Amino acid sequence: MRDFAGRVAVITGAADGIGRALGEAFAAAGARLVLADIDGPKLAAAGRDLARTGAEVLTVPTDVSVRDQVLGLRDAALARFGAVHVLCNNAGVMGPVGDPLWELPAAEWQRVMAVNLWGVLHGIQAFLPAMLAAGHEAHVVNTASMQGVTSGPLIPEYTVSKHAVVALSEALRAQLAARRAPVGVTVLCPGAVGTDLASREHLRLSAAANGQPWAIAPGSGRPQNWGAALSPAAVAAAALSAIRDDRFYVFTHAGSRTRVQARLGPILDALDASEPD
Repeated sequence: MRDFAGRVAVITGAADGIGRALGEAFAAAGARLVLADIDGPKLAAAGRDLARTGAEVLTVPTDVSVRDQVLGLRDAALARFGAVHVLCNNAGVMGPVGDPLWELPAAEWQRVMAVNLWGVLHGIQAFLPAMLAAGHEAHVVNTASMQGVTSGPLIPEYTVSKHAVVALSEALRAQLAARRAPVGVTVLCPGAVGTDLASREHLRLSAAANGQPWAIAPGSGRPQNWGAALSPAAVAAAALSAIRDDRFYVFTHAGSRTRVQARLGPILDALDASEPD
């Protein structure tokens, strides 16, 4: 899909961060927008700002962890515009530091998986049948993370959810290709990005911590090596470029290869050790 003019892009988690930057990038390219976010007031403000640029915008407050709300988002998008050409499953939450992970309450695991994994699956199951039935060129963008192709001890519930998003995206791409469907798939795997993802965890956990040792937000003084933060606009630009070129994996940071090799190296070494001489 080379030209976004007049196309309809649905973006979840669109009130700020990467989602809002995606909205700005698609608007600049001439697309019509359906913006969704759980934060209704912030979503409305983002919609007004984008509408002032001349973009045609529909905002639909949506909790992507609730299937019926995502179905409602689809119905609203089709009622307004009649078609959807690009679906960006971008909404996500981070979760607290899960160290040790065996003390992290099940409710925290469930919260992260409900948004980061089930939110993506809800989007695919709600929108893809309509996109396929329309028969036109379309594209699905799933926001994962470098944490989806690497691993580490800091936020295991987030890492697990993003690994699942990468695997889900790989399966989706393979199944669509097998059917020769005109729908591309891209999985975004950015490194550190300048968003409020961690600060939202600080606010949530400071209100609910009650002295629990697991209730620590990422960035609270624990050692971390996420690299220099990239702007959401740069990530959005990389996503639109990938759609135009029909590229699947999108990495944004120069150190990504080193991080992936650090994870895959022991796996490949173990495979070598298992091979007979």
